Amino acid sequence: MAEPRPTTVPAEFNAFLAEARNGILTVARGDGRPPHATPVWFIYQDGAFRISITRTRLKYRLIERRPSVSLVIDDASRFRTVVVEGTARFSDTDAELVELAGRLQTKYRGRPPQQDETELLRGLRAEQRVVLTLEPDHVVSWSR
Repeated sequence: MAEPRPTTVPAEFNAFLAEARNGILTVARGDGRPPHATPVWFIYQDGAFRISITRTRLKYRLIERRPSVSLVIDDASRFRTVVVEGTARFSDTDAELVELAGRLQTKYRGRPPQQDETELLRGLRAEQRVVLTLEPDHVVSWSR
């Protein structure tokens, strides 16, 4: 009998996931074509991955129809990888949008947003942003 796969990322990967690196979000198309895979910025916190996407993108429409997704974070130069599978859920409260945008900007651009919260939220709403939260059902990870 196969051992069940873990549902949490091992703590030894917390620093790796805090680094500014892309994740590859993969979503089934459901029409016989290959899965849709796109690079995304992410925040890993409290055992969940949070990603900002827009309602106007294909990945949003695909996830709405079939919320089962995979996220791959890889560092080939140091042989570190985290692969998570789970069910995505969307939210779009003002607080979540602003908080995630601030954290993503700080992580990936090295500085917090330059605009005030009202202006930042106005821009996020104009872009039709939502927060995708992925709590892993399965995790595969390795490092050297």
